[in-house]
Amino acid sequence: MSAVVRPAGEADIEPVAALLHERMNAKIAPERWRRLLDYPWRPKGVERGWLVEDAGRIVGFMGTIYSDRPTRLGPRRFCDLSSWYLLADYRGDGTGDRLLRSGMGRPDVTYQTMTARRATGRKIRALGFSILDATRSLFSPDPTRPPFTVIDEPEMIRQRLTPEERDVFDAHRGLAIHQALVGVGDPKADGGRGIWLLWQRKLKGDAIAYHDVVHASDARYLSAEASAIAASMVSGDRGVLSIDTRFMNPRDDQGTVETIPLARWYRSLDLSPGDIDHLFSEVLLLDQKLP
Repeated sequence: MSAVVRPAGEADIEPVAALLHERMNAKIAPERWRRLLDYPWRPKGVERGWLVEDAGRIVGFMGTIYSDRPTRLGPRRFCDLSSWYLLADYRGDGTGDRLLRSGMGRPDVTYQTMTARRATGRKIRALGFSILDATRSLFSPDPTRPPFTVIDEPEMIRQRLTPEERDVFDAHRGLAIHQALVGVGDPKADGGRGIWLLWQRKLKGDAIAYHDVVHASDARYLSAEASAIAASMVSGDRGVLSIDTRFMNPRDDQGTVETIPLARWYRSLDLSPGDIDHLFSEVLLLDQKLP
């Protein structure tokens, strides 16, 4: 076979979306697949993923979702790896490995993947990846804990954000994500502003409503006050607040700790696991569940 691995460009958006819809997951509409190649925060000059092409036909793809973000160490570029797919006829001859290596070839980028299957995890471990998280803490609303004051009206939230936070807010407009300022009036919660919390609400397992924390402006407060925060924001009779272990202080109440079905992975030159959350990711673009 004469398959070539190359970066995806604007002209590849429609055929790649069709491939992923028809072959990878038909439950995800083509317009949602397009988001992987044409997302609102894409930095200038980066590829729209990597693809495998054979005689003009696209037979494989790997998404690379880039974002430029402030961190405790200064500005850093991130890349969320997504949707590694190859037609069956091209598997087993090294083409898939070439596609995988192409998608993570920038040494100065922090890479992450939250949905990698176990076989993929074994492959990327050999390419320098480490487990980002394998467990999470669950908190059910405690009726004995008085709830915090919460602001959940979007424009009222935006008014209280920093300029950098507003950029994040604007980039995620229109995506299926919940958010609030929690702990408004509590001096420990960002001086009374409240911490900015973003989460998904998805049914998992035995119809349990997981409120998966996607981002928290203050992980220390989130960890210390997890039970009260759960009482403030969790909805549904069987709802739980779900916080990945890397955001929990080991000295705080850990709630009920459970193993994540698929471990999360990352590779970075200088950032630690606690610097990496779930914003700017395929999970949000595709409206998927966090495993």
